[in-house]
Amino acid sequence: MKNQDIVHKFHLMVDDLRNNQAINIDIDSCEFNPPATEEELNAAQTKFKLTPAMIDFYSKANGINIFWERAEQAEISGGGLAAGYIDLLPVQEVFKDWKNIIYFDENDPCKPLHPIDFFIGNACAALYLNGSDNPEVYYYYRGEKMRPLGVDFEGYLELLLKSRGFWYWHLAIAGPEDVNSDAPITTEERNFRKIMPQLFADFDGSDFQRLNKE
Repeated sequence: MKNQDIVHKFHLMVDDLRNNQAINIDIDSCEFNPPATEEELNAAQTKFKLTPAMIDFYSKANGINIFWERAEQAEISGGGLAAGYIDLLPVQEVFKDWKNIIYFDENDPCKPLHPIDFFIGNACAALYLNGSDNPEVYYYYRGEKMRPLGVDFEGYLELLLKSRGFWYWHLAIAGPEDVNSDAPITTEERNFRKIMPQLFADFDGSDFQRLNKE
């Protein structure tokens, strides 16, 4: 995937969703924010040296919001939704202070997390700012431990395109919070791996490798 094409690829994804008879999508629910201003990018740079992939993305769209659902039935028997949620935040939101939302005191292990995709009220994908010049993205659900996704910002966008933002697709990589023989796979991962091939002919489950297998 070429960096310069990334926002265009999200536009193409929306077009594909609109042309997919198995999907319901309201074009009014799809928002591509205008490019970040130079002032907004410079302000973010004072808090973190943006990677080339970040600069490229935010210079083309300072946030993207997309929602879709399965036309036949969005609610899944057994729990969950056959739907997609993407909420890529503006750069000034990503690098703000997330106290009392993501972390609650200076010793909170979640303090380094800065959400990039707050796809649902209690869960997000976030950069883990630990001093790296190319930080890893973590999955975080409030009240649970954060879990790595094994990708950087650019890699996350690539997986987001492949997953179409399917409901909690992140758990196909992160796995359950506590892996054990009684719960070797989450309901969300099972739904994702079962339903995505039914909706999208090009879906390849091998693109989503579990990191937490122990």
